[in-house]
Parts: sequence; structure tokens; C-alpha cells
Amino acid sequence: MLRSNYPETRQAERSPMGLQRRQFVIVAVLISVAMAYLVFTGMRDTMVFYYTVSEVMMQQDDLAGTPLRVAGKVVPGTIEISNLNHLDRTFIIHEGGATLPVVYHGIAPDTLVDNAEAVVEGKLGADGVFEATHVLAKCPSKYESETDYRKYREAGVEVRAQTST
Repeated sequence: MLRSNYPETRQAERSPMGLQRRQFVIVAVLISVAMAYLVFTGMRDTMVFYYTVSEVMMQQDDLAGTPLRVAGKVVPGTIEISNLNHLDRTFIIHEGGATLPVVYHGIAPDTLVDNAEAVVEGKLGADGVFEATHVLAKCPSKYESETDYRKYREAGVEVRAQTST
């Protein structure tokens, strides 16, 4: 702020209103910085990165203990359900030539079957086993395109493609 030689201007610079305005601006800036910091740290702590199985296996040491989402297909014949409580499941997902063993405790979706596309969310253990807290499995029949129905038509079955209206 430029200083003026006029006595009225000097008086305004020293007035309580000028001081209150400066204090208000300083407090507003400090509050804004604090809020931005809280938002940034809160988002950083809840962010979960999405990887493929091959990416996880390449970065296994760096990703151990980090919250992740990993996508892959369930290897046929690897789904094992605990006889004790029917909530503990182990299975293996694969993608790009890499495999990842998964341990999950909870109610699994009915669509978690052999060859299902699955997304598991959790943390990779130091032993290389993925400890899932959530499991999502896609149902292949819901995602078939019009061309996937060709095999039915060739067999003489009339099937209309599902379309959204």
C-alpha cells in the first residue's frame, strides 16, 4: 500500500477499521489453508489405487500394506470355501500371465465363480497374499453384446439382445 502525504490517508491507515480488515484477511487465509490441508490429507488416506494383477506382481515390494483394488479373472478350480464358517474364501485371480492368491472373509457375491472377472479391494500382505476386504465379481451374461448371441441363433434359438431403453 502506498503511503500518502495527505493527513486523512495516514489517519485511515492507522484506524481500527484498517487493522480489523487486515486481521480478518489473515484469519481467513489461515482458515482456508487449514481446510485445504485437512481435505488433502483426508483424501490421501482414503484413496485406493486400481491395479491389474501383473502390475501388482511387478511392484509387489512397494505395494505391500497399501490399500489397493486389483482386477483379474478367477482361475478355474481355485475357489475354496471354509467348512467352519462358510465365510472364509481363498481363490486366485490372474491377468497378463501373473497370478495373485486372495484371502477373503465375508459374504461373497454369487457371481464369484470360475473365470469370472473380479475386482478385489484390500491390502497386499508381505507374503504376497492379497487380503481382500471387498470382492466384486462381474456377471458375464449381463455384459454380452449383440454379437455374443450369434452362437444361439446358429443353434436355432431366437434370442434378442438386451438393450436399455
